[in-house]
Amino acid sequence: MSMLAPERMLEANLFVLEPDLEVVTAALARMEALHLEDVVQEGWTPSSEWTERDNCYSGLTARLGEMLKALTGKTIPGREAQEEPDQDLRPSRDWREIESRLAAVETRVQAWQRRHKAASEAMDQLKLGESQVQLLLPLDVPVEDLRGLEYQTVTLGILPTENVKRVAEALFQIPFILIPLQSHSDRTLVLAASSTGNAAILERALKSAFFEPIALPPEALGRPAEALAALKRKAQEIHAMLESLDREREKLSAELLPELARLWSRADADGKLAQAIRRFPKHGEVFLISGWVPVSDLERVRTAVNRAAGHPVAMEVLKPDPDRQSVPSLVRTPRWLQPFEALVTTFGLSSYQELDPTLIVTVSFLIMYGMMFGDLGHGLLLLLIGLWLRHRRLDFGIMVAAAGVSGMVFGLLFGSAFGHQIVRAGWLRPLEGMWTVLITAVGGGVVLLNIGFVLNLVNAWRSRDWPRLLLEKNGVAGLALYWTLIGGGLGVYFGILPKTILLFIPVLSLVLWLHEPLAKWLWRSPSGSLGESLVTGFFELFETVTGYASNSLSFIRLGAFAVAHEGLSSLVVSYSKGRWGGLVLLLGTVLLVGFEGVIVGIQALRLEYYEFFGRFFQGRGLPFVPLSLHTGGRHASVGIRA
Repeated sequence: MSMLAPERMLEANLFVLEPDLEVVTAALARMEALHLEDVVQEGWTPSSEWTERDNCYSGLTARLGEMLKALTGKTIPGREAQEEPDQDLRPSRDWREIESRLAAVETRVQAWQRRHKAASEAMDQLKLGESQVQLLLPLDVPVEDLRGLEYQTVTLGILPTENVKRVAEALFQIPFILIPLQSHSDRTLVLAASSTGNAAILERALKSAFFEPIALPPEALGRPAEALAALKRKAQEIHAMLESLDREREKLSAELLPELARLWSRADADGKLAQAIRRFPKHGEVFLISGWVPVSDLERVRTAVNRAAGHPVAMEVLKPDPDRQSVPSLVRTPRWLQPFEALVTTFGLSSYQELDPTLIVTVSFLIMYGMMFGDLGHGLLLLLIGLWLRHRRLDFGIMVAAAGVSGMVFGLLFGSAFGHQIVRAGWLRPLEGMWTVLITAVGGGVVLLNIGFVLNLVNAWRSRDWPRLLLEKNGVAGLALYWTLIGGGLGVYFGILPKTILLFIPVLSLVLWLHEPLAKWLWRSPSGSLGESLVTGFFELFETVTGYASNSLSFIRLGAFAVAHEGLSSLVVSYSKGRWGGLVLLLGTVLLVGFEGVIVGIQALRLEYYEFFGRFFQGRGLPFVPLSLHTGGRHASVGIRA
């Protein structure tokens, strides 16, 4: 049951003297075996001093991230640059050394940043100036003359074309000049001028008409063409300066990156310790570290704590009470099964008292996928796609490859490869044995639903939920009614069973209808009023009975898709015999493998989630997230498992 049942947990309370607090916390973090739990006890309060230290390390890691981003473009060092944290982590004092070294690095990097920023801003201004002087090319007047007028105010800019006439009408009371120079789409370059005494009136009129002035750069001298050439020369100089600064950054990065990576690793590790310690309540000189430890790690934790501490550490170990406590769930999934965990975790995480269905779901998903996608050639293509995805370091590729292998196996059973009957069918061809395929699909669904019933019984037994085990629709009463309706009905129809067996139907239906009042009477379970329970129970009974049939028949889609896949493949083959046969075969195969491959996966997941999981799986578990010096720790494959 180790692959199906979450690891058994124990609640551990460690009473640590303040001088040993940091070394004990660091030892626990390196073990990655303690899921911290916040506790509230009278007379025990968290330390405000450690809250300040946590904030201090948050600030340090943020500043280190800024330096790393300036040099590498990333806020954290790459995996190859990260280092294991030092053995002697002391977050109460390490921040001083980190602060001192970081300040020296910041002095050099920020000096480079200021020069780079100034050069970048100058380049942006020159590019803007070039675009502005481009607009002045229709004028054959030195640019500096437009800036040095004594008795006139002259301005250049852009006006919406529809507002040019409106501005002229608004300025009728003063002498002015308004010359449209160039129009483009709905915008017009204009030159506006007036006497210096009327400059304010001209400015208000232009501003009200959404005038965009062109601020000429000081480097723009001479006639517009000459000014433009001067700006381009200046831009080339700044571009060379930026290239020199980039080379300087590369040198700085080569020199400072190892130091920054060490500082970041230490600050990050110290920050994680400070963040954990700020949660520990304190009473006098004693801190309380409370959390959940897997049973298999308990002795290792005890040994590591006693070895790290300089004073005795009292350790209280308690059995969990899942009815009152939120116990985290840790399933130690084998490495070969981990790529398939997403089939379950996409829906939810098994709780502490639930069996984890990853193994069963993996097997059933691949069988259903292969049955609906049974073709040796199409499965081979899917296998190659999955291997390519895995080569790109995507774990999802393993699932795709496994689905392709399943499709190849069923392709051999169906005797189909790219729609051709290349080999003899190991079982049958879906189009020729349609009813056999459909009945087999429903039969497989019945088997899977009954596995769900059994898993629900086990989960209910593990959680000591007797009403769920005995009286509810997925418990003993529901399972008995399911088989009385389906098995008993078929047995009577074929004359295998006596008709008297059908008398169990009203008895079991009555149990399901009255399951809430019965649970309240037998186990004092909470429930509503009798009238409310009767009404709710009646509609639930109706839904249950109809659901037994619909859930079972829902698996008929496995056979239907198997038939459809062979039909579509045969259709592609038949249309590929013409002039453009190769192209038709290529496009048809791409559509079948790509489009239908995705649809088949969705249908298989739907059967898992709605039909199978509905029998037993709630998926409301709390993930086991251990105290760790690394993000995710050793349970980082999907964040919760090992």
